[in-house]
Amino acid sequence: MSIAAICFVGIITAVISVSLRKYNTEVSFLVTLAGSIIIFLSIILNISSLFETVKNIFDTASIQAEYIKILFKAVGLCFICEFAVDLCMDCGQRSLANNISIAGKVLVLITAVPLYKDILSTILSLTGAGG
Repeated sequence: MSIAAICFVGIITAVISVSLRKYNTEVSFLVTLAGSIIIFLSIILNISSLFETVKNIFDTASIQAEYIKILFKAVGLCFICEFAVDLCMDCGQRSLANNISIAGKVLVLITAVPLYKDILSTILSLTGAGG
C-alpha cells in the first residue's frame, strides 16, 4: 500500500471515528482500531524488503547475525508499544499508556543486554582490563 493510500485510510478512519464518537464511543473506538490494524498490516506486508536490505548491509560489514536480531526485536517492540500507547491515549487511559511505554523501554533494554555485554567485552579487551 502506498503512503497516499495509508494516509487516505487514516483520514477516512479519523473522520468516521470522530463522526461516530457523538453517538457511540465504543463503535468509534472500534473503527479507529480497525483503521489502525489495516495500516499496520499494510506496513508489515511490505517490510520484507527492509529486512533483506538490512541483512545485506550487515553481511557486507561482517556484523554478526545476532545483532540483526537484536535490532529488529528492539524496533518491533518500539512499534508495538507505540501502537498500544496511542490506542490507550485515544481511550483516555493515560496511566495505562504510560505503563505500556515504561514496559516497552525496559523490554528494549533487556533485549539489548547481549549487545551491551559484547561492547563492554570489546572495550575491556582493548584497554587490557579484560581477562
